[in-house]
Amino acid sequence: MYDIFYVSKQLGNDSDWLALKSKYPFAQRISNLKSYDEIKSKSFTKMFWVIWDDVILNDSFNLVEYKSTKWDEMYVHIFKNGDEFDGICLFPKSLSISQREFHHRFFIEKKEIDVNASIPKQYNKYDSISYDEYLKIDDEMFWVTFPDVIINDNSIFNMYFSHHNSYDRRENHVFKNICNNEEIYLTGVMLCSKYKKLSKREFERQYAVDKKEHDILVGKYQYPIYNITTYDEYVNIANSEKSKMFWCVWPNIEVTDPAVFDLYFDPHTAILDYDRGENHVFKNLFNDKETYVNGIVLFSTSKLISHKEFNHKFLIEKKEHDLLTSKHRLYDVVFISYNEVNADENYNKLVIKCPRAKRIHGVKGIHQAHIKAAELCNTEMIWVVDGDAVIEDEFDFNLVMSSYDIDCVHVWRSKNPINDLEYGNGGVKLLPRELTLSMNVDSLDMTTSISNKFKAMEKVSNVTAFNVDAFASWRSAFRECCKLSSRVIERQYEEETQQRLDIWCTVGADKPYGEYALRGAKEGRAYGLEHKNNSAVLVNINNFEWLQEKFNASK
Repeated sequence: MYDIFYVSKQLGNDSDWLALKSKYPFAQRISNLKSYDEIKSKSFTKMFWVIWDDVILNDSFNLVEYKSTKWDEMYVHIFKNGDEFDGICLFPKSLSISQREFHHRFFIEKKEIDVNASIPKQYNKYDSISYDEYLKIDDEMFWVTFPDVIINDNSIFNMYFSHHNSYDRRENHVFKNICNNEEIYLTGVMLCSKYKKLSKREFERQYAVDKKEHDILVGKYQYPIYNITTYDEYVNIANSEKSKMFWCVWPNIEVTDPAVFDLYFDPHTAILDYDRGENHVFKNLFNDKETYVNGIVLFSTSKLISHKEFNHKFLIEKKEHDLLTSKHRLYDVVFISYNEVNADENYNKLVIKCPRAKRIHGVKGIHQAHIKAAELCNTEMIWVVDGDAVIEDEFDFNLVMSSYDIDCVHVWRSKNPINDLEYGNGGVKLLPRELTLSMNVDSLDMTTSISNKFKAMEKVSNVTAFNVDAFASWRSAFRECCKLSSRVIERQYEEETQQRLDIWCTVGADKPYGEYALRGAKEGRAYGLEHKNNSAVLVNINNFEWLQEKFNASK
């Protein structure tokens, strides 16, 4: 049984040493700073094994069980280490070996044993380190990768230079990377030698003056890409990102030209230092117009924007690039139906006009149905279409709002088929999603309670085809006239409200189910006046079962 020495830089209990010690309990750990003679002096057997910490011992190679009649005490027996003979060695204690031979593992008196006892361990890899950290690395060879490089070929880290090859082990090695669609020899991925340290300028410019170039494409220069939703997220990224720049894609836009992310300011080119300190904006398609607002941004970590600039996606100081790279994401559309007779027909028509439309059906409670619709969506605003709405051909669901209006409820006009009134009752709504999710479910008028900002849009969006049967006609008229007469709708005008009430209660008897609409309007007006100060009673108009009972009782 021969002594076993594990020669390593560190003397802590790392995993490789613990694994070796578990297999060979009598193995000894020796610092690589020890000379060969010091190591030899610790052996009490006529031959001894040396295993270096930069090799991985093959499981099939057993130092105890391995037998040979070829051992010759006049030679160092060196075993194959992958493709090279510079791995595990069996030393005769009687042989004198120079420290230079030992260091380079290149022995004058040697026998090469064609047995794969080990494979080279990958050189340590250091990612996105500072220059000071780089200077402290004491590995003979080691990898450095810079923060802006996407590595496409990780097999490059298997590169190994034999200890016999002192030339390559004393060189810095660089590889090709794609930068602005060109293959260049920047040091985005670099195999470094401790014998040839880079200057601070070389390190920061990612350009080694004295190096060996390998015609191997290993990566691509690209700044990191983030989807950022809050200002705090932005500030945290700007303060922690190791890259000098980073891309921001707002959640409400779609990237139409992903090639924009290939833009990179080569750190080796001093003239581009200005660009690395600027924020860069690109054109965005907004309501069919090209604008520099709300588009993709390439941020510099050295020029933070304000909270207000972030909220409105409008940068005061920036460099504009005349490239259309994104478009505003279209809002989700939800059709909400309960028990409308014509709901299926209306939804099918809507899908033909707007294929992205989704549907919520049968959710009890108007507020709850709208909350469910908001949960179904993931855009910052959502279009809502009622189950009895027949959309006008020219209505445009591709309209998007500026940052000033995304917390505002927008309601378009609807045409009443009984009395020809045109206002917001039954019209298409554009609602802020987050505010809809958190709305007050106890409010009587859902639309005006979502936000304190409300816009009545002038365009007619649809016909509210509620006059499909007696109950539906009565119910729609009862609910609306109750709200009008009780004055629960916020921000309504008295004269306009009274005029609408009068028309609801007097016009349309000759239309299909018009008499039921007139009856519902009069009864709703009376109910609203009677209970106008009692919201606990008025809320019944949002309970369709109660409305059915009320209708049946009034026949």
